[in-house]
Amino acid sequence: MVLENTNSSIMFKLWSIFCHRRHVIALILASFLFLCVLVLFQRLNAELAKSAFAPERSSTPNIPAPVTQHRPESTKQRRSTNSPTTSTEPSLSSSSTSQSSTALNVVEVVEPSSFLVQNETFDCITARLVAMAFPICVYAADTDIWVSSILVRGGYFESEEVIRLMHLLQLDRRLQFVDIGANIGVHSLPIARLCEVLAVEPNSRSMARLAKAVVLGTVSSNITLVHNAISNVRTTLNMGVEWNNQGHAFLINGTECKSTETGQPCTTSSQTTTILLDDLLPLMRSTAALLKVDVESHEINVFTESSAGQFFEQIDVPLVFMEWVFHRHRSPEIVQRLLEFFYSRNYVVFDTHNFRLQMPYRNWPDNILFKKSSYTTPF
Repeated sequence: MVLENTNSSIMFKLWSIFCHRRHVIALILASFLFLCVLVLFQRLNAELAKSAFAPERSSTPNIPAPVTQHRPESTKQRRSTNSPTTSTEPSLSSSSTSQSSTALNVVEVVEPSSFLVQNETFDCITARLVAMAFPICVYAADTDIWVSSILVRGGYFESEEVIRLMHLLQLDRRLQFVDIGANIGVHSLPIARLCEVLAVEPNSRSMARLAKAVVLGTVSSNITLVHNAISNVRTTLNMGVEWNNQGHAFLINGTECKSTETGQPCTTSSQTTTILLDDLLPLMRSTAALLKVDVESHEINVFTESSAGQFFEQIDVPLVFMEWVFHRHRSPEIVQRLLEFFYSRNYVVFDTHNFRLQMPYRNWPDNILFKKSSYTTPF
């Protein structure tokens, strides 16, 4: 009986020790798991904090949604907004450069801090748009009566349209902004403070001003500058510039610019290399983009199946903002080719007040929108 009690006591003690150790082990494991969760939570919190204070994004103002208004188009003198190509619509030939040239051989990507034009100085001023203030470099007002003159007087060229584009880009963070005919950066400079920008400008004097403003405004990380003209062939051509409107820069076939298509005096600018819209694909940082195209009537050569088809196949482009002022006087055969490029991809034409446009195209306003039928966000 004593032996039995002794055995029971020993078994009880062993069981107590075992249970105690099991609780200790469980406590140790629980503590280890708690520490792992705590470390993981701290790392996640640090990553969230890092993204919240990332440059460019954190200080972006909230662009108010534009109020859609219907108002008649004002009758105004023909003017150019931003940048190049052809007034007289030269028949561009690829004889100078083979169509098989690779994009890497012809695309001239600019390093903003090192792009200079010899023997020229210019002023940079502070531009203001909504809640933004940023540097922009201008021409003398009497030699650039539209863009620079308005900026120097404290205004902002096409401010309503720029604000609307900014609002769309804020609504859809997938979109990269592609500025074909960037001029001195009226669109690209404020938008580079919201999203990634690819800005193309062939006029070396305008590119020098844009590059300087990019450096002064410290937005180099958000903008890629390309010093080329976009066309349907890869070649080298001279450029003409209207004497008092530097935004009206256009490609010419000859060696000397004699006059614009409206008979205005012009000067001959430096040569530029033309590339295709497809050649920009390696520079894209997103698979979705919003395009602004202002190339002084050369849009008919920008948007062809052979030169832009791949871009539209690989990049989702819900909206194209295009200057139309020069196309109102073109023949139906020429305009139809341009329209068919977009119609075949299910685009619909609107004005900048979100009213769908009907034929005839000669009555369309200075700026129009090609919107995918599936894209319902108002401009």
